[in-house]
Amino acid sequence: MTESPSQFSTDLVLDLGAELHRLTDRRIRLSRAYEQRIHAADIGPASTLSTSDLREAAVGGPIVVINVSTLRCDAIVVRDPEPRTVPLPELTYGDARSTAIRYHESLLATQAASDAFFDAHEAAMDGGVEATERFLELSAQLVNARRDEERILIDTSQWLWQTVVQPVKRHLALAPIDSASTSRLWWCPTGPLVGLPLHAAGTAPGPSAESVLDWAVSSYTPTISALLSARRAAAREPSTVEPGTFLVLSLSATPGERPLPHVVAEADSILSRLPPHQVTTLDNENATRQRVRDGLTAHRSVHLGCHAEQDLIDPSNGALVLHDGRLTVLDLGRSHFDGDFAYLSACKTATGGLALAEESVSMAAALHVAGFHRVIATLWSVEDVIAAQVADLVYGQLAEDGRFAPGSAARALHRALVSVRAENPDRPSRWSPFVHLGI
Repeated sequence: MTESPSQFSTDLVLDLGAELHRLTDRRIRLSRAYEQRIHAADIGPASTLSTSDLREAAVGGPIVVINVSTLRCDAIVVRDPEPRTVPLPELTYGDARSTAIRYHESLLATQAASDAFFDAHEAAMDGGVEATERFLELSAQLVNARRDEERILIDTSQWLWQTVVQPVKRHLALAPIDSASTSRLWWCPTGPLVGLPLHAAGTAPGPSAESVLDWAVSSYTPTISALLSARRAAAREPSTVEPGTFLVLSLSATPGERPLPHVVAEADSILSRLPPHQVTTLDNENATRQRVRDGLTAHRSVHLGCHAEQDLIDPSNGALVLHDGRLTVLDLGRSHFDGDFAYLSACKTATGGLALAEESVSMAAALHVAGFHRVIATLWSVEDVIAAQVADLVYGQLAEDGRFAPGSAARALHRALVSVRAENPDRPSRWSPFVHLGI
């Protein structure tokens, strides 16, 4: 990743001015692209969804749309028999925006410290007292950045729990998850809340801690129409793509980027569980933009292990970094796939932007709207060993008998996160970045 904290400074985010004007046309294009995708699925725009459409969208569990405005904030809970409004009196637009900025700046600071640390590590390998001292200095800075990040993640989690989750939880009368009952819940945040880990909100870590993870299996959707489209498409038999096909993208070495050794372990986790004839692999120099796009078209399930970039000001410019260049969010938004499952093991593929947060534009959302019914992605950078651990736990459940069954992807991810949380209760950076979109 190559972001610089100064690129996304608070001043720049708050002083939108000319930048917002420059991006107006792009916002309009993206909105039209969403509408075209919705119309293509014979749904109609979100604003004209009928009561029966809403019931159909919420057939698997309630959809919670979080409306954030300067006038008032509410949760609109969509479920049978009709939507209900849940007031969120402790949530304000100003607090939401300042919390989002603090959260994103902390993640960017950790990323910058991590990049500097790895650069210094490479320099120190060549020897020299100065390089070694610099490496030790940046190592300490990275430790401090990660400590600050954990504190801010915990603060953000508690704030979300207090202002958003508790009123929704009381309204839904959720019961704790046990072997006999598992509630599903779809989050549809708007404004500054887009990109915040609602699925991991909870009280302070400790013996009596409470979290959304204890009450529901969470998924996200960029719009209600996108979720309805996925449900209807999944109900139809695929017409052009063989159901059992699986594409595994594994870029452990990308020109101009740091090595990603963990993606090899992730690929091996899949290959060890599925028949070889069902899996297509693209690694390193074979992972070109054209081959990846062709692979997304030709396979029902995909695992994308590679570097990714995001642009918090212009999120549609975020991209997967492939051997010969970038495959952007906008590129994927213009495509249509007949896909069932996508696992994006690339940094921050579910993160949108700050300036245009209400558009909910991210790599994961783009793949979902373009035709993949279920998507697993991350909100920010994850340690290699944790990324490999979560992937192994997820695929261990989805390919338990040698056949890949992605229908329970949300539950598989939920169980994986509960497992990792049990090992790292006070380190939410290790389990709260992972999210599920779609059905």
